[in-house]
Amino acid sequence: MCVMKNASAAARGSHNHNNSSTTSSNVGINATEPRGGGGVGIIAGGRSIFHRPNSMLSVSGTTEPVPSPTSPYIGYFSAKPQTTGSDTDLNNFGSRDEPLSDWQPPYPRLCAYHDCHSLAAAWGLGPPTTSLENAKPTGASQAQSPSEDDPGDGKTNDLVQSCPAFRNEIGIEPIRRLPLSRYTMNVVRISNEEDSGGTWQREHTAAEIGVLEDVSNVYLGGRLCASRQSKIVIEPQDIGSYYFRHCFAGRSHVDYFGTDDQLGPVAVSMVREVSEKKQRVAIHSHTLYRIIVRISDLLTMRVAVPEEALPEGAQDKSNRALMRELLELVCPQIHFGCLRPSLPNNNKVEELLLKVDEQPIYTRYKVGVLYCKAGQSTEEQMYNNEHSSPAFEEFLDFLGNRVRLKGFDSYKGGLDTRGDTTGEYSIYTEYHSHEIMFHVSTMLPFTPNNRQQLSRKRHIGNDMVTIIFQEPGALSFSPITVRSHFQHVFIIVRVNNPCTDNVTYSLAVSRAKDVPAFGPPIQPGATYQKCAEFHDFLLTKIINAENAVHRSKKFASMAARTRREALKDLAENYVTAHPNEGPSRIASRFLGGSVKRKERPVPKPALGANIRGALSWLVEVHDHTLNQKINCIFGVSAENIVLLGIPSGDVLFATPTHSILGWANTDLGLKLYYDHGEMLLLKCATPDGSDKEMNSLLRRLEAVTNGEEAKELMLRKTKPSDSYGFHIQEEGVVTDVEMYQTAWRTGLRQGSRVVELENVPVITMSLDQMTLLLEERTHVRILMIAPTADGNPRRGCEDPNCPAVKGQEAQILTPDTFAKQPMTYQEMFKVRNREFSSTQSTPQSSFEERFNFSKLIKPQEMYLNERSGSINESQSEASTPGFRDKKKGILSSVPPIPPRTYKKNRELSNSVHDQLYESISPRSLDRAQSDEALRFYDDSKCPSPQVFHEDASSDQHHVSFDSELAKYQYWLQKALKERKELELLCDQLKAQLALEKRAHDGTKKQLQFLQQYCERLSLLPPEAEDDEEL
Repeated sequence: MCVMKNASAAARGSHNHNNSSTTSSNVGINATEPRGGGGVGIIAGGRSIFHRPNSMLSVSGTTEPVPSPTSPYIGYFSAKPQTTGSDTDLNNFGSRDEPLSDWQPPYPRLCAYHDCHSLAAAWGLGPPTTSLENAKPTGASQAQSPSEDDPGDGKTNDLVQSCPAFRNEIGIEPIRRLPLSRYTMNVVRISNEEDSGGTWQREHTAAEIGVLEDVSNVYLGGRLCASRQSKIVIEPQDIGSYYFRHCFAGRSHVDYFGTDDQLGPVAVSMVREVSEKKQRVAIHSHTLYRIIVRISDLLTMRVAVPEEALPEGAQDKSNRALMRELLELVCPQIHFGCLRPSLPNNNKVEELLLKVDEQPIYTRYKVGVLYCKAGQSTEEQMYNNEHSSPAFEEFLDFLGNRVRLKGFDSYKGGLDTRGDTTGEYSIYTEYHSHEIMFHVSTMLPFTPNNRQQLSRKRHIGNDMVTIIFQEPGALSFSPITVRSHFQHVFIIVRVNNPCTDNVTYSLAVSRAKDVPAFGPPIQPGATYQKCAEFHDFLLTKIINAENAVHRSKKFASMAARTRREALKDLAENYVTAHPNEGPSRIASRFLGGSVKRKERPVPKPALGANIRGALSWLVEVHDHTLNQKINCIFGVSAENIVLLGIPSGDVLFATPTHSILGWANTDLGLKLYYDHGEMLLLKCATPDGSDKEMNSLLRRLEAVTNGEEAKELMLRKTKPSDSYGFHIQEEGVVTDVEMYQTAWRTGLRQGSRVVELENVPVITMSLDQMTLLLEERTHVRILMIAPTADGNPRRGCEDPNCPAVKGQEAQILTPDTFAKQPMTYQEMFKVRNREFSSTQSTPQSSFEERFNFSKLIKPQEMYLNERSGSINESQSEASTPGFRDKKKGILSSVPPIPPRTYKKNRELSNSVHDQLYESISPRSLDRAQSDEALRFYDDSKCPSPQVFHEDASSDQHHVSFDSELAKYQYWLQKALKERKELELLCDQLKAQLALEKRAHDGTKKQLQFLQQYCERLSLLPPEAEDDEEL
């Protein structure tokens, strides 16, 4: 039993490593070295663990059909088994007859994982890291290998040809979206992977996420929905590698090193962390034990374990006993007897651990650029182009900066910066803290009468990523014409209308089949204008391409060898002498096991918000893109929610916890609603079918999100002409509820969010469809999420006017499109003030001029339409007919008043004063809004320190105040001043109205007196006119 356990553990560990070190350095490694005499056989035998047909963790296999649904979207369910849609051949790693591995977290609700790589490693996910493929050709040379039987993906266009062992991206690749949304409601269902051309792209939110637990105390995100986030994202490397630097380095911590007979070199670090939080009058402390487990070249786990999970009194034991208890919770596969403490007070140990952990992080890249003239297509032809062309020079200037190599002190990318032996100039650029040096073929030395041009190829041929620049008329490129073991990705760029104002660039990508797909996805049509947006897109594509190459089999195994040797050095040279061997050590060496210890009681799950790392569940998710069920690992941290695919370990879905609106636990599974009502459908995979797992998941969601469980209401009306008595917005927010009507009596309140109408998600319905359904049905079933405690609707996106509600794409934030971006709240309401005022109004106009009732231009009925909207004035709403007619009758009697009104409820208000109050309140003055305020900062509207202090009468001590705080204080004072003016105007108008009323009453009395006088004289009274004219 012990041998079987260790064997499968080693196999699963081998299957996992690529998630933690696939982005690692290109320094070499060989993972074929056997462990304990049978390591190679164990690794090879464990590769197909997740592909067993009857395994809970298998992706393909028989699934039970779902009963016939009552809702249109439920009809997407299918019982047809499918794969996960990965283009990597993960089905040929071994036999399907291996037993299910036990490399899984023993306590997934006690171990809080710091990042996605650690979570994947704990569940044994990710392709195996092995050097068995090293004997085969790789890169472009793989296409010419006679042993290569892969025909390619068959995708061809004018830029690139289909090539064996390569996968092309030409702008027709589908994006994998698991939730039900406006994107997936009408998607064409893809029955198998071949129909998609072999390449899937992930959503930008899934591709971007890396760290699940924020330990830097720096908030860099926003609270907008996924559609408002930039689609051009640099896919993270293993940025969880900074965990040791952030939480261990410089603190008192414990390190243990050793060599496990089955797992190889192991290094474990542990630190105790105490945090205090003030709640009311008391201060509550919370203790965590942070652990990093580094296992050979296989995996790295970064975990936090709460002190409550340890047996009573464990924290008072020695460091060795405490480390043993923690390892039994986190990774019991490690034989603790092989570990010894590190040398005390040795700074070299900390430095080596930092290097080992941060080995996969890259910030410098070298990229080749080949110039392809009209009629050319081969590598030799491109290398022999001695001079460039105006179109190529235009592209190079667009790509980066032309630098003089001699004396260049930044990243040189292997070029000579002393003697000009590699040319005088090159192209260099910096992008988001990444340095890129381009090896341009026409800038490298040219050798006449040498067709191979080795002085050029020695640089470009050793680059992992190569740009092929094609002039109009160039032949389509194929990687089969290139001989190189290092060139794994080719980015083909063809210029259209060069050197004109209408220049555009067409784009295609060809990557080796071992290189995973990377973003950002190429847009349909694959043609881009020459602009800053395309510049950012291209540089991001280049950086992601090289990071993806590091995750391929060849480079991952090379990096793993370096890691293994470094851990081996720590285990041999930086540990203390082993103490006298006790019973457990003797039993381990001679009996092949350990002394039996007292059985551990199962601790209760730690599900509170103080556990900020990701707790995990094995779930079954409905993929609305592939119309199938897939098994995933569901991770919930205090900041993020993720789904990891099995067995790849890739993040298939990610969303921040603040975007969660609520959930509904139904017979179909858990419906998780987020952002604008998008729905993720999942079910906990439990062998006994109990609800224990689901209950713990719901408790975790309640602790870390602002969502609430949805409630089902049944609304009925006695006859079709009756009204339900509520208004609903296009987003599903209830904007108005008439008291004592049907909706009000059933519990529907203003601010509630309707997520389903008659089992149909609101996210899939238009406003007209919702209106029609409410008008036709005499009874309707709704699923709604109650508002927050202050009556405001729950929002996954802070922008109430988000264009994603109407299915509109948000623009990417670039210098070219900066002015067209959705504005911050402060700027938005400034514009609205101008829009709602009269055409005679100017920013310099006084309040009397802007609200002069005799100069109103906007018709009364337009204003009435604006007043009919409630929570979100810019969006339309639906209501039942009776309620709408009743409101029209009420509004028809409203006299004409100014288009701008100031309401008491600041959440429903669009006034500058209320928005300023919202901005400076502690609840809203967060990092996200401060970033936006600084981004849209206008120096002309912010007073100098001297002017400010004259108005505010502040102390001289605050002369050098923060500009953001000064701006808000100035705006507040200005708003208060304007408010006083407005109140004074209101009082004047009230006084004027009282005078007019008294004059009107006097006129009435005179008219009555005149009528009586005429009757007495038997005279006809004069014809009376309207009171308004009198």
